Amino acid sequence: MKTVCVYEDPTMYGTHGITAAVKQQKKALRENGIEVKEKPREPYDVIHINWPGPISYLRLKQAQRRGKMGVVFAHSGKDIEGGFTLSKHLEKPFIKWLSLLYNSGDRVIAPSDYTKGMVAEFGVDRNKTRVVSNGVDLSKVEYSKEGRKKYREKFDLDRPTVIVVGQVIPRKDVTTFVEVAKALPQYQFIWYGHRMNRLFMFDRKMDDAIRNSPENVQFTGYVEDISAAFSSGDLFFFPSKEENEGIVLLEAAALGLPIVTRDLPAYRGWMKDGKNCLKGATRDEFIRLIRKAMENSELREKLAKKARTTAEEHQLENIGQEYVKIYDNFLN
Repeated sequence: MKTVCVYEDPTMYGTHGITAAVKQQKKALRENGIEVKEKPREPYDVIHINWPGPISYLRLKQAQRRGKMGVVFAHSGKDIEGGFTLSKHLEKPFIKWLSLLYNSGDRVIAPSDYTKGMVAEFGVDRNKTRVVSNGVDLSKVEYSKEGRKKYREKFDLDRPTVIVVGQVIPRKDVTTFVEVAKALPQYQFIWYGHRMNRLFMFDRKMDDAIRNSPENVQFTGYVEDISAAFSSGDLFFFPSKEENEGIVLLEAAALGLPIVTRDLPAYRGWMKDGKNCLKGATRDEFIRLIRKAMENSELREKLAKKARTTAEEHQLENIGQEYVKIYDNFLN
């Protein structure tokens, strides 16, 4: 097994978790001496499907008919609700489609035990599902003193700063982010990330929260320099209500930021409360935890150090080795 096609679906667009995962799969494989192709052109041995669209499904079936191993990555599931306008109405047919897509793979790779269980609920055989983290590109999110200065000047950050990096969508719980910021005016809160067109992503509660944000809150939209964005903050706050793993948490951990996040099933086993992060569930808990971390430098240093160790365990070279084991076990 020498060559893997990490298929680039032409309908996959935008900046989101799946595009980040595709880039990381390619790098993880290359770091393990595997040739990577974006299109299924001979010769190749394995095809990776990430985008849950009909063209990806077609390419998967074509590759399998040619005797290739087909790997399907489970990026989507219950997190569709709150993902875009009309998502509640489309959830059931979308899950049926995911069931068909996942069942078509020779192996399904889930980024967490939680996602593996969710995929099993779709009717996918647990015996064909493997758990492998999306991993983190340590070279992508290195602390930058220069970047910190640049972005803090650019966005007028002159107080201790709490940051979020990610798409501005209802599922990420933008409303709670704003409510927490209102209760902590001594800190600045900044959300780095793209906001979709309101026709595609309409949520009245989220829109009202953004429109009525206090003066210590900023939504920047998409930014080019992700290292500068992470470096500009003093604490990473991630109130998202549903994740399959949360690549952005690994990125924050890689940079050595103290993390406050929601206690989600997908984080269990690797994000440990009081060790490499602080976990909450409500607005009031988040307020208390952010204040606790911000006012205790020793706690911040402890959380940041443990978080960095967690990120190193998830570096892409290790992830690529897991992929190769899965290929070899199946092909042999």
